[in-house]
Amino acid sequence: MPNRGNDSCPRGVREMQVGVHLSLWTDQWDAPVVDYIDRAAQLGFDCVEIPLTNPEAVDVEALRDRLACNGISAYCGTGLGPDTDITSESSEIRARGRVHLARCLDIAHRLGSPTLGGVIHSAWGKREPVHSDARKWAVQILREAAEQAAEWNMRLALECINRYENSFVNTVSQGLCLIDQVGMPNVGLHLDTYHMNIEERSVDASIESAGQHLYHIHLSESDRGYPGGGNIQWDLVFSALRNIGYQGSAVIESYVRPGVQCGTDVCIWRAIEPDIDESLTRSLEFVRSRILRAY
Repeated sequence: MPNRGNDSCPRGVREMQVGVHLSLWTDQWDAPVVDYIDRAAQLGFDCVEIPLTNPEAVDVEALRDRLACNGISAYCGTGLGPDTDITSESSEIRARGRVHLARCLDIAHRLGSPTLGGVIHSAWGKREPVHSDARKWAVQILREAAEQAAEWNMRLALECINRYENSFVNTVSQGLCLIDQVGMPNVGLHLDTYHMNIEERSVDASIESAGQHLYHIHLSESDRGYPGGGNIQWDLVFSALRNIGYQGSAVIESYVRPGVQCGTDVCIWRAIEPDIDESLTRSLEFVRSRILRAY
């Protein structure tokens, strides 16, 4: 069972759950992940992030049962693609994106996730200049999705990712601009230390600029490996999270295996970590120690 801490821990430490993204273990983005919930719990994680790349194939009841059996919570994320891009010039593609977000929100609600995060503002892999009307289209559909989320007391978390994976929202300042235009109180940001290390001049200053709008964060090293073995200045990251009063989850999302779709699609051409679970266990211990140090 996961290590839940004890009553002697500071308030912030008890409430900052440390999780793992279940795609870390899968070969394909839409592969079943239910069995990996057991694995995450056995390694000591507090929560898991469940990818909703293909909502039609998700067995919600099986996931709910496994989460309950392990006593851990879930966060859900998804990504839009070329066929569901809400910034597309095609009204049919934008309509499919609207439906995709609605389906993912329904599943996330049923799984008890407080947020739907990820690249939900445009297509993951979009690498061309954005159409002049793209922002207007994205704002309209995100506002509709936020209204649906609000009915379930949920929030949308828009992920800022690097320029090689998206051309629409790369930085915190761009993300803040977009959520300001959406104008809904339950729309905020989803940050990732790997992407921030590429795009932001100061990772910790950017976290602080996100402030109360930060709803979700992924932890990944400068080489996309597990936290603790690269160049990310983790003490500054967690101090910045403390400074903004962040009480959400911190989810390790590292892609370390070549030769599988989940690695190839994010350009993993060599083994980033010497093993999967042993290195991940050490990383979990490292993250918890840095949280304790910061808080």
